Amino acid sequence: MKKIVLPLIGILIVGIVASGCVEEKSVNIQNNTKEVQSFITVVDATGKEVKIKEPVEKVITVYGLAPPFIYLLGEGSKYYAGWMWGTEFYKLIDPKVEEKAKKGKTLNVEEIKKENPNVVIAAYWQANKKDVKQLESLGVPVLCIKVESVDDIYNTIKILGKIFQKEDYANEIISYYKNGVEDVEKRISNIKERPKVLVLYYSGKAKAYKTFGGDMFQSELVEMAGGISVSKNLSGKKTINVEQVAEWNPDIILIIQYGKSANKVKENILNDPAWSKINAVKNKKVYIVPNDGENWIDPCPKWILGLYWTAKTLHPEEFKDVDIKAKADEFYKKFFGLSVDKVNISGDNIE
Repeated sequence: MKKIVLPLIGILIVGIVASGCVEEKSVNIQNNTKEVQSFITVVDATGKEVKIKEPVEKVITVYGLAPPFIYLLGEGSKYYAGWMWGTEFYKLIDPKVEEKAKKGKTLNVEEIKKENPNVVIAAYWQANKKDVKQLESLGVPVLCIKVESVDDIYNTIKILGKIFQKEDYANEIISYYKNGVEDVEKRISNIKERPKVLVLYYSGKAKAYKTFGGDMFQSELVEMAGGISVSKNLSGKKTINVEQVAEWNPDIILIIQYGKSANKVKENILNDPAWSKINAVKNKKVYIVPNDGENWIDPCPKWILGLYWTAKTLHPEEFKDVDIKAKADEFYKKFFGLSVDKVNISGDNIE
Protein backbone atom coordinates (compact mmCIF):
# COMPACT_ATOMS: atom_id res chain seq x y z
CA MET A 1 0.00 0.00 0.00
CA LYS A 2 1.45 3.30 -1.03
CA LYS A 3 1.43 6.28 1.27
CA ILE A 4 0.52 9.56 -0.36
CA VAL A 5 2.17 12.59 1.21
CA LEU A 6 0.91 15.98 0.13
CA PRO A 7 3.27 18.97 0.40
CA LEU A 8 2.15 21.48 2.99
CA ILE A 9 2.15 24.80 1.19
CA GLY A 10 -0.15 27.57 2.26
CA ILE A 11 -1.57 28.84 5.50
CA LEU A 12 -2.57 27.13 8.72
CA ILE A 13 -4.75 29.34 10.88
CA VAL A 14 -5.37 28.70 14.56
CA GLY A 15 -7.98 30.88 16.26
CA ILE A 16 -8.42 31.41 19.96
CA VAL A 17 -11.44 33.36 21.13
CA ALA A 18 -11.16 35.12 24.48
CA SER A 19 -12.36 38.37 26.01
CA GLY A 20 -13.85 39.66 22.79
CA CYS A 21 -10.72 39.19 20.70
CA VAL A 22 -9.39 36.51 18.40
CA GLU A 23 -5.73 35.59 18.20
CA GLU A 24 -4.53 33.99 14.99
CA LYS A 25 -1.24 32.45 13.99
CA SER A 26 -0.48 32.12 10.30
CA VAL A 27 2.24 29.61 9.42
CA ASN A 28 3.67 29.71 5.91
CA ILE A 29 5.87 26.76 4.96
CA GLN A 30 7.61 26.77 1.58
CA ASN A 31 11.03 25.76 0.33
CA ASN A 32 11.93 24.39 3.78
CA THR A 33 11.47 27.83 5.37
CA LYS A 34 8.93 28.67 8.04
CA GLU A 35 7.45 32.09 8.80
CA VAL A 36 5.02 32.60 11.68
CA GLN A 37 2.79 35.66 11.77
CA SER A 38 0.47 36.52 14.64
CA PHE A 39 -2.71 38.54 14.36
CA ILE A 40 -5.33 39.76 16.77
CA THR A 41 -8.90 40.62 15.88
CA VAL A 42 -10.66 43.21 18.00
CA VAL A 43 -14.11 44.77 17.80
CA ASP A 44 -13.89 48.56 17.61
CA ALA A 45 -16.33 51.27 18.76
CA THR A 46 -18.41 50.92 15.59
CA GLY A 47 -18.84 47.16 16.03
CA LYS A 48 -16.41 46.41 13.22
CA GLU A 49 -13.92 43.54 13.51
CA VAL A 50 -10.37 44.73 12.86
CA LYS A 51 -7.54 42.28 12.20
CA ILE A 52 -4.14 43.59 13.29
CA LYS A 53 -0.71 42.05 12.79
CA GLU A 54 1.25 41.59 16.00
CA PRO A 55 3.36 42.63 17.72
CA VAL A 56 2.14 46.18 17.23
CA GLU A 57 5.21 48.35 16.62
CA LYS A 58 3.88 51.28 14.59
CA VAL A 59 0.62 53.18 15.12
CA ILE A 60 -0.58 56.19 13.16
CA THR A 61 -3.54 58.19 14.44
CA VAL A 62 -5.95 60.47 12.63
CA TYR A 63 -7.82 61.38 15.82
CA GLY A 64 -6.28 63.92 18.19
CA LEU A 65 -7.67 62.34 21.36
CA ALA A 66 -6.14 58.91 20.66
CA PRO A 67 -2.38 59.36 21.33
CA PRO A 68 -2.73 60.35 25.02
CA PHE A 69 -4.36 57.00 25.77
CA ILE A 70 -1.50 55.23 23.99
CA TYR A 71 0.91 57.05 26.30
CA LEU A 72 -1.30 56.16 29.29
CA LEU A 73 -0.68 52.49 28.50
CA GLY A 74 3.06 53.12 28.36
CA GLU A 75 3.24 52.56 24.61
CA GLY A 76 4.16 56.04 23.41
CA SER A 77 7.15 54.67 21.52
CA LYS A 78 4.70 52.83 19.23
CA TYR A 79 2.88 56.06 18.36
CA TYR A 80 4.57 56.99 15.08
CA ALA A 81 2.60 59.99 13.82
CA GLY A 82 -0.72 61.74 14.17
CA TRP A 83 -2.14 65.06 15.27
CA MET A 84 -2.87 65.23 19.00
CA TRP A 85 -3.78 67.43 21.93
CA GLY A 86 -1.52 67.89 24.94
CA THR A 87 1.97 67.82 23.49
CA GLU A 88 3.12 70.27 26.19
CA PHE A 89 2.62 67.53 28.78
CA TYR A 90 3.65 64.51 26.73
CA LYS A 91 6.97 66.01 25.66
CA LEU A 92 7.99 65.54 29.31
CA ILE A 93 7.98 61.79 28.69
CA ASP A 94 8.65 61.72 24.95
CA PRO A 95 10.94 64.42 23.47
CA LYS A 96 9.80 63.41 19.98
CA VAL A 97 6.07 63.91 20.54
CA GLU A 98 5.86 67.34 18.89
CA GLU A 99 7.66 65.99 15.83
CA LYS A 100 5.23 63.05 15.68
CA ALA A 101 2.22 65.37 15.97
CA LYS A 102 3.59 67.67 13.27
CA LYS A 103 4.30 64.74 10.97
CA GLY A 104 0.72 63.56 11.38
CA LYS A 105 -0.68 66.82 10.02
CA THR A 106 0.80 66.25 6.57
CA LEU A 107 0.34 62.50 6.05
CA ASN A 108 -2.11 61.57 3.30
CA VAL A 109 -3.60 58.17 2.46
CA GLU A 110 -0.78 57.15 0.12
CA GLU A 111 1.90 58.15 2.62
CA ILE A 112 0.17 56.28 5.44
CA LYS A 113 0.02 53.16 3.27
CA LYS A 114 3.71 53.56 2.46
CA GLU A 115 4.56 53.79 6.18
CA ASN A 116 2.92 50.36 6.62
CA PRO A 117 1.59 50.85 10.17
CA ASN A 118 0.20 47.91 12.12
CA VAL A 119 -2.94 49.96 12.63
CA VAL A 120 -4.41 53.42 12.10
CA ILE A 121 -6.58 54.74 14.93
CA ALA A 122 -9.53 56.97 14.03
CA ALA A 123 -12.63 58.34 15.77
CA TYR A 124 -15.94 56.48 15.52
CA TRP A 125 -17.41 59.44 13.62
CA GLN A 126 -14.66 59.13 11.01
CA ALA A 127 -15.62 55.54 10.14
CA ASN A 128 -17.37 56.45 6.90
CA LYS A 129 -15.02 59.24 5.87
CA LYS A 130 -13.42 58.98 2.43
CA ASP A 131 -9.83 58.71 3.73
CA VAL A 132 -10.71 55.93 6.17
CA LYS A 133 -12.50 53.96 3.47
CA GLN A 134 -9.51 54.40 1.15
CA LEU A 135 -7.11 53.15 3.81
CA GLU A 136 -9.25 50.08 4.40
CA SER A 137 -9.47 49.40 0.66
CA LEU A 138 -5.67 49.46 0.56
CA GLY A 139 -5.49 46.82 3.28
CA VAL A 140 -4.54 49.18 6.13
CA PRO A 141 -6.33 48.18 9.37
CA VAL A 142 -8.33 51.12 10.78
CA LEU A 143 -9.52 50.91 14.37
CA CYS A 144 -12.22 53.38 15.44
CA ILE A 145 -12.49 54.46 19.07
CA LYS A 146 -14.97 56.55 21.05
CA VAL A 147 -14.34 58.67 24.15
CA GLU A 148 -17.64 60.54 24.56
CA SER A 149 -18.37 59.05 28.00
CA VAL A 150 -16.56 57.42 30.91
CA ASP A 151 -17.73 53.99 29.73
CA ASP A 152 -16.39 54.82 26.26
CA ILE A 153 -13.01 55.61 27.82
CA TYR A 154 -13.00 52.31 29.70
CA ASN A 155 -13.78 50.45 26.47
CA THR A 156 -11.07 52.34 24.56
CA ILE A 157 -8.50 51.42 27.21
CA LYS A 158 -9.56 47.77 27.00
CA ILE A 159 -9.23 47.76 23.20
CA LEU A 160 -5.78 49.38 23.33
CA GLY A 161 -4.78 46.95 26.08
CA LYS A 162 -5.60 44.07 23.75
CA ILE A 163 -3.70 45.35 20.73
CA PHE A 164 -0.63 46.19 22.83
CA GLN A 165 -0.85 42.88 24.74
CA LYS A 166 -1.28 44.75 28.04
CA GLU A 167 -4.76 43.67 29.09
CA ASP A 168 -3.83 43.31 32.78
CA TYR A 169 -2.40 46.83 32.87
CA ALA A 170 -5.46 48.18 31.06
CA ASN A 171 -7.65 46.63 33.74
CA GLU A 172 -5.42 48.16 36.43
CA ILE A 173 -5.92 51.62 34.92
CA ILE A 174 -9.68 51.12 34.74
CA SER A 175 -9.76 49.93 38.37
CA TYR A 176 -7.89 53.07 39.41
CA TYR A 177 -10.46 55.22 37.64
CA LYS A 178 -13.40 53.28 39.09
CA ASN A 179 -12.03 53.57 42.62
CA GLY A 180 -11.83 57.34 42.18
CA VAL A 181 -15.39 57.53 40.84
CA GLU A 182 -16.63 55.46 43.77
CA ASP A 183 -14.86 57.76 46.24
CA VAL A 184 -16.44 60.84 44.69
CA GLU A 185 -19.88 59.21 44.64
CA LYS A 186 -19.65 58.36 48.34
CA ARG A 187 -18.60 61.88 49.27
CA ILE A 188 -21.50 63.52 47.44
CA SER A 189 -24.13 60.90 48.31
CA ASN A 190 -25.69 63.05 51.01
CA ILE A 191 -25.46 66.50 49.47
CA LYS A 192 -28.66 68.50 49.74
CA GLU A 193 -28.24 70.74 46.73
CA ARG A 194 -26.64 70.35 43.33
CA PRO A 195 -25.42 73.67 41.93
CA LYS A 196 -26.23 74.62 38.36
CA VAL A 197 -23.00 74.57 36.34
CA LEU A 198 -22.07 76.01 32.96
CA VAL A 199 -18.91 74.82 31.20
CA LEU A 200 -17.81 77.18 28.44
CA TYR A 201 -14.91 78.21 26.25
CA TYR A 202 -14.17 81.13 23.95
CA SER A 203 -15.66 80.56 20.49
CA GLY A 204 -13.27 82.84 18.60
CA LYS A 205 -15.80 85.61 18.10
CA ALA A 206 -16.11 88.73 20.26
CA LYS A 207 -18.08 88.04 23.44
CA ALA A 208 -19.28 84.70 22.07
CA TYR A 209 -18.76 81.40 23.84
CA LYS A 210 -19.46 77.73 23.27
CA THR A 211 -20.70 75.07 25.65
CA PHE A 212 -21.23 71.30 25.66
CA GLY A 213 -24.51 69.43 25.28
CA GLY A 214 -25.65 66.55 27.44
CA ASP A 215 -24.18 64.04 25.01
CA MET A 216 -20.68 65.42 25.58
CA PHE A 217 -18.13 64.17 28.10
CA GLN A 218 -17.82 67.52 29.91
CA SER A 219 -21.52 67.55 30.80
CA GLU A 220 -21.37 63.98 32.08
CA LEU A 221 -18.42 64.84 34.31
CA VAL A 222 -20.27 67.82 35.84
CA GLU A 223 -23.20 65.54 36.71
CA MET A 224 -20.84 62.91 38.17
CA ALA A 225 -19.25 65.62 40.32
CA GLY A 226 -22.59 66.52 41.90
CA GLY A 227 -23.65 69.38 39.68
CA ILE A 228 -26.44 70.06 37.21
CA SER A 229 -25.18 70.78 33.71
CA VAL A 230 -27.37 73.67 32.55
CA SER A 231 -26.64 72.82 28.91
CA LYS A 232 -27.58 69.14 29.17
CA ASN A 233 -30.62 69.56 26.92
CA LEU A 234 -28.38 70.66 24.04
CA SER A 235 -26.36 68.30 21.85
CA GLY A 236 -22.79 68.61 20.67
CA LYS A 237 -20.92 71.90 20.97
CA LYS A 238 -23.15 74.95 20.74
CA THR A 239 -22.51 78.69 20.59
CA ILE A 240 -24.30 80.55 23.38
CA ASN A 241 -24.91 84.22 24.18
CA VAL A 242 -25.40 86.07 27.43
CA GLU A 243 -29.19 85.97 27.09
CA GLN A 244 -29.15 82.18 27.10
CA VAL A 245 -26.74 82.13 30.05
CA ALA A 246 -28.97 84.56 31.96
CA GLU A 247 -31.93 82.26 31.37
CA TRP A 248 -29.99 79.32 32.78
CA ASN A 249 -28.54 81.51 35.56
CA PRO A 250 -25.76 79.08 36.57
CA ASP A 251 -24.38 79.09 40.11
CA ILE A 252 -20.90 78.19 38.88
CA ILE A 253 -19.12 78.79 35.57
CA LEU A 254 -16.16 76.63 34.55
CA ILE A 255 -13.89 77.95 31.80
CA ILE A 256 -11.97 75.52 29.61
CA GLN A 257 -8.70 76.71 28.10
CA TYR A 258 -8.68 76.43 24.32
CA GLY A 259 -6.45 78.85 22.43
CA LYS A 260 -7.38 82.23 23.91
CA SER A 261 -6.11 82.89 27.44
CA ALA A 262 -8.64 81.58 29.95
CA ASN A 263 -7.56 84.31 32.35
CA LYS A 264 -8.63 86.89 29.79
CA VAL A 265 -11.95 85.13 29.22
CA LYS A 266 -12.57 85.04 32.97
CA GLU A 267 -11.71 88.71 33.31
CA ASN A 268 -14.06 89.64 30.46
CA ILE A 269 -16.95 87.71 31.96
CA LEU A 270 -16.47 89.09 35.46
CA ASN A 271 -16.25 92.67 34.19
CA ASP A 272 -18.96 92.60 31.55
CA PRO A 273 -22.10 94.43 32.81
CA ALA A 274 -24.26 92.10 30.69
CA TRP A 275 -23.15 89.17 32.85
CA SER A 276 -23.32 90.97 36.20
CA LYS A 277 -26.70 89.63 37.32
CA ILE A 278 -25.84 85.99 36.69
CA ASN A 279 -25.38 84.17 40.01
CA ALA A 280 -21.95 82.75 39.19
CA VAL A 281 -20.64 86.20 38.24
CA LYS A 282 -22.38 88.01 41.08
CA ASN A 283 -20.89 85.59 43.62
CA LYS A 284 -17.47 85.43 41.94
CA LYS A 285 -17.80 81.70 41.27
CA VAL A 286 -16.15 81.67 37.87
CA TYR A 287 -13.25 79.22 37.71
CA ILE A 288 -10.63 78.16 35.18
CA VAL A 289 -10.37 74.39 34.72
CA PRO A 290 -6.84 73.06 35.35
CA ASN A 291 -4.76 72.51 32.24
CA ASP A 292 -1.38 70.77 32.00
CA GLY A 293 -1.44 70.71 28.22
CA GLU A 294 -4.80 68.96 28.41
CA ASN A 295 -7.94 70.29 30.06
CA TRP A 296 -8.71 68.01 32.96
CA ILE A 297 -12.44 67.78 32.23
CA ASP A 298 -11.95 66.85 28.59
CA PRO A 299 -11.98 63.15 27.57
CA CYS A 300 -8.29 62.58 28.25
CA PRO A 301 -6.32 60.39 30.68
CA LYS A 302 -6.46 63.14 33.35
CA TRP A 303 -10.28 63.17 33.53
CA ILE A 304 -10.23 61.55 36.98
CA LEU A 305 -8.27 64.55 38.26
CA GLY A 306 -10.88 66.75 36.59
CA LEU A 307 -13.63 64.84 38.39
CA TYR A 308 -12.01 65.41 41.79
CA TRP A 309 -11.29 69.06 40.98
CA THR A 310 -14.85 69.72 39.79
CA ALA A 311 -16.41 67.92 42.75
CA LYS A 312 -14.26 69.88 45.20
CA THR A 313 -15.04 73.16 43.43
CA LEU A 314 -18.78 72.40 43.64
CA HIS A 315 -18.74 70.84 47.12
CA PRO A 316 -15.69 72.08 49.03
CA GLU A 317 -16.85 70.79 52.43
CA GLU A 318 -17.17 67.20 51.21
CA PHE A 319 -13.65 67.35 49.77
CA LYS A 320 -11.83 69.53 52.30
CA ASP A 321 -9.38 66.69 53.03
CA VAL A 322 -8.60 66.18 49.32
CA ASP A 323 -5.42 67.87 48.10
CA ILE A 324 -5.82 68.25 44.34
CA LYS A 325 -2.12 68.80 43.77
CA ALA A 326 -1.31 65.66 45.77
CA LYS A 327 -3.86 63.74 43.69
CA ALA A 328 -2.17 64.97 40.53
CA ASP A 329 1.23 63.96 41.89
CA GLU A 330 -0.06 60.45 42.65
CA PHE A 331 -1.55 60.12 39.16
CA TYR A 332 1.46 61.49 37.30
CA LYS A 333 3.87 59.22 39.18
CA LYS A 334 1.75 56.10 38.81
CA PHE A 335 1.09 56.34 35.09
CA PHE A 336 3.74 58.64 33.65
CA GLY A 337 6.68 58.45 36.06
CA LEU A 338 6.55 62.22 36.69
CA SER A 339 6.30 64.25 39.86
CA VAL A 340 3.85 67.14 39.91
CA ASP A 341 6.61 69.72 40.27
CA LYS A 342 7.82 68.79 36.77
CA VAL A 343 4.43 69.65 35.25
CA ASN A 344 3.17 73.13 34.44
CA ILE A 345 -0.46 73.25 35.60
CA SER A 346 -2.51 76.41 35.11
CA GLY A 347 -6.00 77.01 36.45
CA ASP A 348 -7.89 77.79 39.66
CA ASN A 349 -8.21 75.88 42.96
CA ILE A 350 -5.19 73.64 42.36
CA GLU A 351 -3.37 74.23 45.64
